[in-house]
Amino acid sequence: MDMMCCLLCYENYDSHSHLFFECKFSSQVWHMVRQKVGMDTVQPIWGDIVDWLSARVRSKTAANLVTRIAVAATAYVIWQERNARLFKNQLRPPEVISASIFQLIRYKLMGMKLKNTAGV
Repeated sequence: MDMMCCLLCYENYDSHSHLFFECKFSSQVWHMVRQKVGMDTVQPIWGDIVDWLSARVRSKTAANLVTRIAVAATAYVIWQERNARLFKNQLRPPEVISASIFQLIRYKLMGMKLKNTAGV
């Protein structure tokens, strides 16, 4: 096995930009997550995601909180999947990865103390 090859799609060299945004496997995961959290119009490109989040950074609505958590959780779980494939030889399909992301978002939200405001 080529150690420089992407462990998620086996089609390109492993790099941060490829792993998180250019990889076909990661793109499928991002698509499922973006659909669920209302980011359908945002392309799975780091610059586009950062611009979209930056425009909403001051917003304290529940939807924007969920979106910020979703972006962090997606990057985290994709990285975990890459490491599981590298070190444990474990493979999971994109649907299982996205389910893990949604579970992580739920756990994060359940553990938060939110102020009782109109936006949350």
